[in-house]
Amino acid sequence: MAVSFRTEGFDELIGDINRMANALNTDAEGAPAARRILQAAAIPIDQQMKANASTDPKIISNKLHGAISTGRVKKHKRTGLHITIGVHRKDWDDEDYYPAYVEYGHGGPGPAPAHPYVRPAFDTRQDEAFSIIRDGLLTELRR
Repeated sequence: MAVSFRTEGFDELIGDINRMANALNTDAEGAPAARRILQAAAIPIDQQMKANASTDPKIISNKLHGAISTGRVKKHKRTGLHITIGVHRKDWDDEDYYPAYVEYGHGGPGPAPAHPYVRPAFDTRQDEAFSIIRDGLLTELRR
């Protein structure tokens, strides 16, 4: 006994898969959509980190606030695209580097407690960043 059936929608599904692959393409072309989305998602965390560094009176805020930045989107072999937000040691101008000591505290010679500005920024704004990524990817898929 033979059974026949008819399928519909595979052409649309294949088109959707191809659009998703193009949007998230991480080859030499540069994954423009994924890069744009990742950069947009970094903005709320960057803003919160700067606000945290500016509002804590125990943080030397002028230099620290100005040093907080969002890096370029880079590709990692195993984990894919990533972006960094914060103070990059290599970008710090002089030898009196202290952002990590503000975040984590230090033991001496003049011990200081931690005054985190990085982790609270991520904890506070991660849902917003995730929504930007989710909505951006959905928009790309619907194109």
